[in-house]
Amino acid sequence: MKEKKCSRKLSPFQTLTTTLFQVMPMHANPLGLLFGGVMEDWMVQVSNMEATRVARRPTLLAGMDNIFFISPVLVGENAMITAWVDYIGNTSIDVSLLVEAENPVLNERRLTTLAHMTYVAVGKDLRPVATDVCIEPRSNEEESLYEDAVKRREQRQRRISDRKKKALDVSPPKGLGNNYAITNYRVVMPEDAMGTNTLFAGKLMKLLDEATALVGVRYSRGPVVTASVDTTDFYSPVMVGDTLIVYSTLTYVGKSSMEVLAKVVKRDEINGEERHTTTSYFTLVHIGPTGRSEPIPAFNIKYRYQKEMFSKAEKRRASRLENLNTFKENAERIVELVNAKRI
Repeated sequence: MKEKKCSRKLSPFQTLTTTLFQVMPMHANPLGLLFGGVMEDWMVQVSNMEATRVARRPTLLAGMDNIFFISPVLVGENAMITAWVDYIGNTSIDVSLLVEAENPVLNERRLTTLAHMTYVAVGKDLRPVATDVCIEPRSNEEESLYEDAVKRREQRQRRISDRKKKALDVSPPKGLGNNYAITNYRVVMPEDAMGTNTLFAGKLMKLLDEATALVGVRYSRGPVVTASVDTTDFYSPVMVGDTLIVYSTLTYVGKSSMEVLAKVVKRDEINGEERHTTTSYFTLVHIGPTGRSEPIPAFNIKYRYQKEMFSKAEKRRASRLENLNTFKENAERIVELVNAKRI
């Protein structure tokens, strides 16, 4: 493999930017907590701007790692999103995001989440194109960020090795029961798109958050909040005029939480062609009037396939909890690094 030629070299902290979003009632649930889908939309907006600004080319979201929401953002607070680029491949740009809830009255901040997203620089035909910029760490702190990004890149490459095959899987997902499964159809309109005439990924994540929350509310008979979103990869871009088919179905029930699978298929109504766009698991928690988690009814397993689904979901849950512990340790380190550099 030829070594990439770079006309521009940047260190991770040279790309650092911070964006504030004020949380208003229209962004929140009745308890005054910011909707997870709105936060995901804001995160994609910031990361997309960061990737495009650094690459100096249009970019499309290719994937994002696990997202854990460990504290809510309240109405009247600000969502402070700090973004930086910590790795650039031939056509890919890895953007990290530190999200904090800022109380402007008390002048306090608390960690909300840490996220990692991968973008691909594209041309007018939406095919990947090479960039002329490289990330070059210039301190031990930046080197640690760079090395973490390289590890995530290697994991993602293994994960999407069969992405072409996955793009052909347009079958509806199987859940625990039809009573807790919802299918939404939506035509992608110009107001949903980016400058490349493709669906903006932030809009899609917001739609998935809403669709999975409906399933959670239907089962728990009460309000829910998004606790986490599993690693999500995007297999095919969605164009203006395409029809989105969004499947959301219940796949696991815990004491106060539920796992809901979301699968998106795009359809070209003119030629009838369908392609799998993305699939992800959302963890939703039932909350009471005080904003704390509350128990939900146990799921009555009647069939063998439901038992098998629970078994697979419990393995995902165990992996999720393990990742959460690593996430918290890493997030604390990143908060210190970023706050030391952020103006």
